[in-house]
Amino acid sequence: MNNNTSFSLSLQKRLENRTLNMDSELDKAFKVLGVKSMLHRCNIRKQKGHGTAPILYLFILLPFLKKCMSCFWDTNFFIHHINAKKDVYYRFLNHERFNWRKFIYFLSLRIISICDNSPLRDKTLIVDDTVIPKTGKDIELVSYHFDHKVKRCILGNRCIQLGYHNGINFFPVDIAFNTSKNRPNTSLRDIDKRTNGWHRRKEALKKRTDVVVEMLSRAWQYGIDASFVLFDSWFSHDAVIARILDTGYGVICRLKKGRVKYTYQGQKYTLKQLWHIVKKQTQWLGKFQVKAVCVNAKLPKSGDIRILFVSDGKKQWHAFLSTDLELESSQILNYYARRWAIEVFFKDAKQMLYLGKEQSNTFDALVACYSMVMLRYLFLLYVLNKYDLQGPIGPLFRKIGDNHLQLCIAARMWDHIKELMITSSELICHQIEPDIIMYFLDIIEEAIRKQVLISSAKL
Repeated sequence: MNNNTSFSLSLQKRLENRTLNMDSELDKAFKVLGVKSMLHRCNIRKQKGHGTAPILYLFILLPFLKKCMSCFWDTNFFIHHINAKKDVYYRFLNHERFNWRKFIYFLSLRIISICDNSPLRDKTLIVDDTVIPKTGKDIELVSYHFDHKVKRCILGNRCIQLGYHNGINFFPVDIAFNTSKNRPNTSLRDIDKRTNGWHRRKEALKKRTDVVVEMLSRAWQYGIDASFVLFDSWFSHDAVIARILDTGYGVICRLKKGRVKYTYQGQKYTLKQLWHIVKKQTQWLGKFQVKAVCVNAKLPKSGDIRILFVSDGKKQWHAFLSTDLELESSQILNYYARRWAIEVFFKDAKQMLYLGKEQSNTFDALVACYSMVMLRYLFLLYVLNKYDLQGPIGPLFRKIGDNHLQLCIAARMWDHIKELMITSSELICHQIEPDIIMYFLDIIEEAIRKQVLISSAKL
C-alpha cells in the first residue's frame, strides 16, 4: 500500500507540472507586442503576489466570454489562469500609481507602426466626447452632463476621446475625463498628490477645451504624425483652433452659427451674413449630393482659414473650417466624414467591449476600465491587420470569444482527466507503468490541441 501511495503522489506531481499549451490570438498578441515589458515601463507592476500581466489578460477576456467581474472569484472558470481572491482584482483596478495613459500610448504606437504605412496626407486625429450614464451618486467625480441623444442632463462621466485615423482604421490613443460643477459628491479619495491618479483627478476638473489642447500636445510629443485634427462644432472656438495650430497640427472642423466675426474682403461678417453673400456661388457636388462653395477668410487668433459652405439646395446649410487654404470642397468633406469613425468606436465600446460596466466607486477604477476598453479595441485591430482583414470588429470579436470559450472548456476537460488519472492511479499502477500513463496523456493533449487549432483556423 505504501508503494501505491508513493506512486500516486509521484504521478500527481508530474501531472500538475503539465499544462495544456494552447495560445489564442490574444495570447499571441500579448507575447508579440511585448505587453509585459510595457507594463513594467509604465509602473504597472506589483512588488509581490500575482503579476499584473496575467491579471490584465483576464480583464481583457471578460467581454469576449460575456462574463462579469465576479466570475473571477465566484466560479472556477478562470482557476487555471490565476487562483486569486477578489481583493487582488480590486486592488489592481484601484491602484493610483499605474500610468495607464503611458501604457495606452506605448501599445497604440507599436500597433500603428506594425499596421500602418499610409502617407502623411491620409493621417488624421479625431477628438470627440461621450457621456457614460451612472446610477450611484457616491461615485467619485460623477456629475450631471447634458446628453444630446436624450436631450436632457444625466448623471454620469464625460469622456473625451482622442484617436488616430489612417483612412481605414481608427486607433484610440488617449482618454481624459471631465467633471462638471454640478456633482452630487464632492469628496475625493485621499491619495498621494504625486501619483498619476491624483493628476488625472485634477485634469478632470479642467475645462474641456483646455484638456483637448493638452491631449493634442501630448500626442505631438509622443510622435504621432497627422495632417489635421477633426472635431465637431463644440470645440470650434477661435482660441482653441489657434492653440491647436501652435502644437503643429492643422484643423478641419464644423463651425457654429454664432456671433463670431470673420474677415472677408476687408469686412467683418458673422457666419450667417457671410453665407447670404456667397450662397449664389454654390455649385453641386455630385458625389455628396449637396451644393458647396469655398471662401478664404480670417479669424482674429487663427489667422487665414478656408470656410466651406454646404447646402441641400433649399434652406438648410452648414459651414466647415479648414486651416489648409488649398483644399477643395470635396477634400474637406472627405476628411470631415472620417469623424464618423469615432462614433463607431463609441458604439462598439459600449455594446461589446464593456464601456461603462466597471463595478467600483473610485475614479482610478474608471480610468483603468476605460483604458482596458481601448486595449481590447487595439488588440482587435492588431488581429484584423495581421490577417489583412477589413471591415467592422464585430464578427472578429464574436469569433475570438467563441475560440476562447473552447479553450476554457478544453482546459477544464484536461484538469478533469488529470484528476481522474491521479485518483485511479492506485488501481492501475500494477498493470501500467507511469511512462505509459504519461504517453497516453500526451496523445490526449495532442488531440485536444489539434481540435482547437482546427476550430480557430477560420480566423
